[in-house]
Amino acid sequence: MLAVALLALVHFLVRPRDLAHARALLGSVGWPLALVLLPTLVAMAVDAVGWRFIIRALGHVVSVRRLLELRLSVEALVLALPGGSLAGEVAKIALLSRRTGVPSARVGASLALTKACLFLTDGLYLGVATLWAWAELRGKTGVATWPFALGTGAAALTAVIGVAMFALLREHTLATRLTTWISRWAGARVWRWIDARRAGIAEIDEAARDFFAAGWRARLRCLAPFALEWFVEGAETILILRLLGAPVGLGPLLLLDAAGSFLRAAIFVVPAGLGVQDAAMILLLRAFGVGDAVALGAAYVVIKRIKEVCWIGAGTSFLAVRRDLWRRGNR
Repeated sequence: MLAVALLALVHFLVRPRDLAHARALLGSVGWPLALVLLPTLVAMAVDAVGWRFIIRALGHVVSVRRLLELRLSVEALVLALPGGSLAGEVAKIALLSRRTGVPSARVGASLALTKACLFLTDGLYLGVATLWAWAELRGKTGVATWPFALGTGAAALTAVIGVAMFALLREHTLATRLTTWISRWAGARVWRWIDARRAGIAEIDEAARDFFAAGWRARLRCLAPFALEWFVEGAETILILRLLGAPVGLGPLLLLDAAGSFLRAAIFVVPAGLGVQDAAMILLLRAFGVGDAVALGAAYVVIKRIKEVCWIGAGTSFLAVRRDLWRRGNR
């Protein structure tokens, strides 16, 4: 229902003349649109490097190539399914554990640490983007203040979540507390499923101990790739809107991406953030005083969705062709 409501909002905002202008914008770009596929591949590779550092801190060695293959394989699940992020994490545990022999508890701990790194560095990214956008747009007429409030609040929230996750993982209680909370609100079937796996859940918390025993330099090295990943994804938004001729500086463009990514993550049950980023992009462009914001936002959305369809197809094809990913193998 939420996705329908958001799509209805997009439909309300976009008029036929805006669609005609959006088509003209898309037609004027030409072959450079193919470059839009590259930032996602780079971001996945950087994510794989960060994940490898975390797994190494937990006492296991897995190649970046293996992790990148796995990351590409689950991309279709992440983008296409409701709650795709959760489905993707479950698939990562199954694939990596089966393929490399790393215990499932260790893989689960590495993913929990990855999420903590992503939340913490997202707070940094949102903060930098908000300050940069404010520095470029302050004093200009026709610019709304709510995007800066959204960016500041989102930066604080994600940073707090990241710090809290690290604190709970350091105390070896995150997985246990999370499943305890879920079991209180879930039905009897879910409670029985969790109860049968409490030993494995406790092992996830225990596995995190090795990460914090690795030293601050090792932990900082794990954080760096995830911080870079956010800015690589921001470069995608900059590339798309620059190709479309958007008269917006780099700071506001980064805030457009950061705020849209935050809203998409906040409403993760909607497949590929359908309608969330679409409406957010148009509203944010309007808030920054951009002329033809609706047409520009509509053209951006079309490019973004085509890119996602391409990666869904690539991920699905890769998973279908590389059947050996499900077999036990070497690291």
